[in-house]
Amino acid sequence: MDDVIKSLNVTLAHTLADEHCFLHAVVLQLNETLNTMQVYEFLMKAIETESRRNKNHYTNFIDEDSGGLYLLVHKYLHNKIFDHAAGDLIPQITSNTLQKPIHIYSERDGGIWKTIVQPKITRNINKSPLIVHLKEYHYSTLINEKNASINKTSASR
Repeated sequence: MDDVIKSLNVTLAHTLADEHCFLHAVVLQLNETLNTMQVYEFLMKAIETESRRNKNHYTNFIDEDSGGLYLLVHKYLHNKIFDHAAGDLIPQITSNTLQKPIHIYSERDGGIWKTIVQPKITRNINKSPLIVHLKEYHYSTLINEKNASINKTSASR
């Protein structure tokens, strides 16, 4: 992973391990560019709105016995339950919400795997991707070196 970090000219910034680590990783990067501390709450509301507004894009990935998309997204956002289909969909919903690609660098099986999540519902796509790191079910963020002065120990809530 050190080679990837060096080639991308980024710094690994760890996030809170509170079941919202993906959201914290995104918030750290958005705080870097938007310079606001209300991003976490905004992001949660925006994800919930996106999942309702475009539910037809996500319902095929949800088991009907699970209570539906809205219930699963609500449980993830408000109860921090991530071990279900909605938790797996959160990167896609987030990408659509922010109109930004998300690059996920996963450390697993002795290698580094890159997954690119592109916005599927396009409006005005911002080409600059958010870059996150996944290792052992925990997301951290990869912050541009020139903006590495932000708090890298946790995303504030």
